[in-house]
Amino acid sequence: MTPAQFRNQHGDSDTWSAADFESYEHLVEAADPDLTRATRDRLIIIGRHVHGGRVVVGLATVPLLAA
Repeated sequence: MTPAQFRNQHGDSDTWSAADFESYEHLVEAADPDLTRATRDRLIIIGRHVHGGRVVVGLATVPLLAA
């Protein structure tokens, strides 16, 4: 199921339960290649911003943050 399909099936988010929000969050994370990469490569997300109409995720390694 995609995030859009979930929203169509579950209606307005004002009526969602905590479990619905958790499920939706997992769908969004799974659909985001940057978040998938962060999980796979054990990177830390240090920020998000919009660049050229696209959301860009800043990623860093633990040693880089420690420096």
